[in-house]
Amino acid sequence: MSVHFVVPYYVDPKYLFELIDSARRQTRDTWRLTIVDDQYPGTAAEDHIRELGDPRIRYVRNEKNLGATGNVCSCMTKGELEYITVMGADDALEPNYVEVVLDAFERYPNAIMVHPGVIVMDGESQPTDSLADRVKRLASRAAWQQGELDGQTAALSLMKGNWLYVPAMCFRTDVVPRVRRLGEFGSIADLGWVIDMLLGGGTLAMDPTPAFRYRRHAGSHSSVGAKDVTRFDEEQRYYAAAAAQLEEKGWTKAARAARLHLLARLHATRSALGALASRDVKLATSLTGRALRRVK
Repeated sequence: MSVHFVVPYYVDPKYLFELIDSARRQTRDTWRLTIVDDQYPGTAAEDHIRELGDPRIRYVRNEKNLGATGNVCSCMTKGELEYITVMGADDALEPNYVEVVLDAFERYPNAIMVHPGVIVMDGESQPTDSLADRVKRLASRAAWQQGELDGQTAALSLMKGNWLYVPAMCFRTDVVPRVRRLGEFGSIADLGWVIDMLLGGGTLAMDPTPAFRYRRHAGSHSSVGAKDVTRFDEEQRYYAAAAAQLEEKGWTKAARAARLHLLARLHATRSALGALASRDVKLATSLTGRALRRVK
């Protein structure tokens, strides 16, 4: 049992170097790391990896820039071992990551994905806590108490509020082809991947042991689109598509929760209030419309 870390790279190289160091400190040596450079300027990453001379670490460079979502989606298809983790190039691992996720797969033989415990850090690699993270904890409290969720239960929980840190998750590589629309929904695409995989059977296993360091800062990919309507339009398109998928599967409660997507609409409401406070009436009006809108 081995984990293939595939990392879409287009960030300050100092973060990537921190990630590489964290991989090399793993307590279980059953992993491989591939860095997929999306045409980041300079050769710092390539030079650093060459100097390390670690055969477990490979560097590849895209022939053209795919963009953040495009490169992540491409990385999802590059798994070469039994399990795959596609983490952000500005994230890092606790030394026990491989041990925690592989032990969870052994404990839960029906699991097709494992979500370990996550430490959120800021741009200086110090622990931090944001409103978004507090909301995720609240939305996920019941799920974490169970340890393993069947597909229908997981989908219902996630449609009520997306509490996942998908870059921290480890997937069975053979279930990745279940994903129907790999890059269609932008900032919420990774939730779509999880639901598509679960619809095909299998469970979501969780181990609360802190094993992953997720970086949240103003320049992170998760922040892109949060200050305009793009992110919320993508979310509503996704929830409409998810509702149809879930209804077709017979997971009617989850489909109903997708149509409501209450937590996502509350996020739009909060963003509208922020825009109003900044005297951007046009943006506030647009966001309010999206907050009030249910999908059919």
